[in-house]
Amino acid sequence: MIEFEAVPDRVRLTAAYRRHLGRAFMPYRGTGLSLGLLAVVALLPAPRMVATLLAAGAVLFFFFSPALLLHRVVEQAWRRNRGSTAWTLSEEGLRAENEGGYGLTRWSEVTRVEQLRDQLYVKLDGGIAIFLPTVALPAEKQQELLDFLRARDLLA
Repeated sequence: MIEFEAVPDRVRLTAAYRRHLGRAFMPYRGTGLSLGLLAVVALLPAPRMVATLLAAGAVLFFFFSPALLLHRVVEQAWRRNRGSTAWTLSEEGLRAENEGGYGLTRWSEVTRVEQLRDQLYVKLDGGIAIFLPTVALPAEKQQELLDFLRARDLLA
């Protein structure tokens, strides 16, 4: 059994969600590229105003929509998990407890665990993710944690 307490960092949490939501950004980016191509085509015969509006829409969809989506998701996650969380990894599963409540994630629900900038990215069935901040753990405790996950063939 491994127990530790950690406080999340908003910058690392944002990076983790950016990694987790990468595929969710594809429709926005695809729409932005399509609008950009339409703007280029509209420059040829159409009035300049149409091309300008299409180009503005392309920029909004390609850059700002994914950023807004990421901001909203991180804001919701931050409200739920901004305080200190007590983490316990045992044979039973991954247990998290903070002022908002507690929960247990069984190892059978975990599809993969990746190391991501001083945190662990725990992917679950159904597109759900849990991020464990490990930056404050001593090196030997981090190694023990990684060995524990490798023993269960979870670490990618």
